[in-house]
Amino acid sequence: MAKQRSSLRDALDFRLFSEVLKYDLYIALAGLVGGVLAEVKSITALPLLIAVAAGLVGVIIGAVIAGVAVLAAFMDQSFLRKLKAINREPVRYLAPFIFTAVIGVIASLTILVVAAIPPDAPVWLRGTAGGLAGFFVTWTITSLLPDLKMLVDFVGLKMDATDVPDDVGVPQPAPRRLPRKGEG
Repeated sequence: MAKQRSSLRDALDFRLFSEVLKYDLYIALAGLVGGVLAEVKSITALPLLIAVAAGLVGVIIGAVIAGVAVLAAFMDQSFLRKLKAINREPVRYLAPFIFTAVIGVIASLTILVVAAIPPDAPVWLRGTAGGLAGFFVTWTITSLLPDLKMLVDFVGLKMDATDVPDDVGVPQPAPRRLPRKGEG
C-alpha cells in the first residue's frame, strides 16, 4: 500500500528534488543576477519593477490556488479509488502547484524586503536582497511551465482512469439467502 501524504513537506518531497531541479530553477539564476544588478546599479525604474513583480507574483499565487482547486474538485471518491487501482499517487499531480505557491510566497516576502531597504543601505545588503527577490520572482514565473505540463498529464490520467470501472474498490454486498418455502 502506498504511503499516505498528509503534510505540505511530504507533498513537496524535497528529498528527491523532483520539484526543484528543473529548467525553471536555472532560468531563475538569471533573475538572481538581474536582481543584484538592479539593486547595485540603483536603476531609476526599481520602484516600478518592484510593483510589477509584486503584481505578477500575486496573480500567479491566485492562479495556482485556482489550479489546485480545479484538480482537487476532480478527485472524488470514485476517481481516487481508480487512482489506487492503477497505482498512482494523487498528490503527485498537485505538488507542482503547491511548490509554485510556496516559492511565490517566498518571492512576495523578498519583494517586501527589497521595498523596505533604503537607497543609502550598504551595497552588499541591497545586492543580496535584490538577488534573492530576482531569483524567487523569476522562479515563480517560470515554474508555471511545469504546472501547465502537469495539467496536461492530469488530463492523460483522467483518460487512463476511464479504463477502470467506477465501482472498483467498493465492497460488494454478500448475496442474500432467500428463505425457502415454509421458513420465516
